[in-house]
Amino acid sequence: MTQNKTPLNPFESLTWVDLEEWAGSKIISRGKSYQRQGAVSDLVITEDGGLLAWVMGSKRYATKVTVTEEGLLESICTCPYEWTCKHAVAVVIEYLKRIEKSISIPHAKSDDERLRLLGDEYLNSELDDEYTSPEFNHEDVHRILQSMTKTQLIELVEELSQQNPEVAQSLTDRQRLKAGNTNALVSRLRRKIRDMGDEPGWQDYWHNEGFTPDFSKIRNGLQSLLKTGYADEVLSLGKELIETGNHLVELSDDEGETGMEVASCMPVITEALDQSSLEPVEKLNWALDAVLKDQFDICEAFAQYLHRSHPKSAWSAFADKLLARLKGMEKTPYSRDFGRNFDRDRISNWIIHALERAGREDEIIPLCEKEAPITSSYERLISRLIVARRLADAERWIREGIQALGNDLPGIVDNLRKKLCDVRTLEKNWHVVAALRVEEFVRSPSLFGYNDCEKACVKIKVWSDVRDRLLTYLENGTLPWLQEGWPLPESGLDRPPKGQKSRFPMLDLLMGIAIEEQKPDQVLRWFDQLPKRGIGWREVTDDDVAGAVQTFAPDRAIAIWKNAAEELIAQVKPRAYQEAVIYLRKAQSVASLQNQQDQWDQYILELRKKHRPKRKLMEILDGLEGKPILKKRK
Repeated sequence: MTQNKTPLNPFESLTWVDLEEWAGSKIISRGKSYQRQGAVSDLVITEDGGLLAWVMGSKRYATKVTVTEEGLLESICTCPYEWTCKHAVAVVIEYLKRIEKSISIPHAKSDDERLRLLGDEYLNSELDDEYTSPEFNHEDVHRILQSMTKTQLIELVEELSQQNPEVAQSLTDRQRLKAGNTNALVSRLRRKIRDMGDEPGWQDYWHNEGFTPDFSKIRNGLQSLLKTGYADEVLSLGKELIETGNHLVELSDDEGETGMEVASCMPVITEALDQSSLEPVEKLNWALDAVLKDQFDICEAFAQYLHRSHPKSAWSAFADKLLARLKGMEKTPYSRDFGRNFDRDRISNWIIHALERAGREDEIIPLCEKEAPITSSYERLISRLIVARRLADAERWIREGIQALGNDLPGIVDNLRKKLCDVRTLEKNWHVVAALRVEEFVRSPSLFGYNDCEKACVKIKVWSDVRDRLLTYLENGTLPWLQEGWPLPESGLDRPPKGQKSRFPMLDLLMGIAIEEQKPDQVLRWFDQLPKRGIGWREVTDDDVAGAVQTFAPDRAIAIWKNAAEELIAQVKPRAYQEAVIYLRKAQSVASLQNQQDQWDQYILELRKKHRPKRKLMEILDGLEGKPILKKRK
């Protein structure tokens, strides 16, 4: 290693925008706080031009930051965080502050402990490649063990047992299981499962702290039982594990990490289910019970088990069991009890699955016909009738479902209307398809629905007439089919009534349509009619409008983006400043294309004067102008 080599440090040209793209605003904020608190110590420059330092957090971490040949920032740290961390940001800022103050920064020594901790490859360049690979695979371990004598193996196992009590425990368990004594291991695993239920997981991502329950010992114990032929014992423990796991995940606050730990045990239990003494149909029943008890997707392995290949006879017997179970459930036509309907539908869906696997498909539609009035599962029935091309029956059930549900379940009713559209599509009755699309649009106006109307009407060459009347409806509320010259027939279903509570003109949707149809003059027409205050949430934002008119009316686009940025700046929040600079950057780009750079520079200067005390905003404006973080050296 060359000690006197002066490394290149491209860090000095970094802007705040560069840091934000690398780490994000939240991590930058935390990194700056760490740097101001003096958390960075013993900063040095490595041979490859990187920065290496200790950073004090919840404990002391070794952190290294480099810039790749492509100019990208990369970091590695001994902290638990896998991505760019606050410690790395703190190191970069500390480096720039020291350079700004002309503080000399030494070079790293070849034997720096931090390089060893971080695992830099060049530290091990003189070692045998066989032992410097990041991790051994099973073939490596097998080859090494094969080369050892019996005495050496005994010494190795004894040494490992002294260093790790789990190795000793595993050996003891193996010996007891070999002798047919399962009680000790089963009791210990049962106790461990119960104890785990008292320690929910948690994560504080702001401070890189947290706790995730470790189920590896339980998983290994279950595997030991299974390997020695005790599948039934594994199943018994599996029931307790599923119950405890659901309870534990419910108490945990860690974005699913605890659930993943619990779920990692389930493949062992499904394998035990296959090897157990249960009859094939009981195996299916066991798996379904696990799925039905699962509240947090920890039993996905059992859902997969139920989609695997099993004997037809088992599927048939399983279907009969579930049919009996369904018959025993409360059966009252149409209940508002969502939970009851959900549970009943889950069972009937699994019955359908079993009937398909058993080759009893002819029983499926009759089952769906019985269940539709009970759980409002009309969509399931109608979908199967459509696939079977029983279109008349499908239409009859659509009308029955709409009448039965009335206004109680508008979402399902809307979907039933869409099913009639599917029926008319199969019949190639394109005029009624278009009429149904229009009625759906009037019920629930949206850009997506408008596009559906266009596709249907273009097919029968009436889009121009329909479009004009849809726009008139959005402007003043006059229903399309009440306007003169309406080209479509009635759909056969109830039409939306006149006098809906919608506010006309529907400016947001009119703007969205104008943007999609690339009519910037209409975009501005509707935008200028928006009330200045109190309009609430809008689907089409000021940013959308400015982007749509930037070529047609660049000055308006610049003004809209400026106004959006200034409203955010007025919130006096760092997060709002970050959003504001996005709009300023867009406005700057258009101003540059219009040869208005001088006016733009003057605007930014005035913005700086007005908000000079806002240090975070000044940093963001530096990034906007491409100014490096590093100030002029003294």
